[in-house]
Amino acid sequence: MANKLKGEVAFHACGSNFTLVMDFNALCEIDTDLGISIDEIGAKLAGSAPTIRSVFRIGLAAKHGAMTDLEAGRLIGDIGPTKAAELLAEALQASFPEVAKPGADPRAAPGKPAPKKPRGTTGRP
Repeated sequence: MANKLKGEVAFHACGSNFTLVMDFNALCEIDTDLGISIDEIGAKLAGSAPTIRSVFRIGLAAKHGAMTDLEAGRLIGDIGPTKAAELLAEALQASFPEVAKPGADPRAAPGKPAPKKPRGTTGRP
C-alpha cells in the first residue's frame, strides 16, 4: 500500500499493481543520472517524453527494482502519458513537506497549531 507521506503513489498497469516513489533517494538519482536538480524537475518534465519516462523509471526502482526505460515506457503506454505525468506530479508533491507560511511558528507540525506557551511565563529573562 502506498504511503503518500513518503512520496508514494499506487497505480495499476499491465495487469499488476505498482508504486511510484519519489523519496530522497529517487531525487538524488534524478539529479545524478539525469542532471536535473530538485528545483528544475517540474520545468524539465513539461513536454519531454524521454524525461518523463526516465523519471518514472527511477520512481519505480524503490519498490520494483531496477528496470529499463523501455519497461517503464510500456507501463506508461498502458496508463497513458497524461496519467503518468499526473502520477509523477502527485508523488513529487507528496515528497515535499508543506512549506511553512510567513510568520508561522516553526515548532508547529504541518496542519497543526503551534504549541502553547506555559501559563504564568512572559518569556522575559
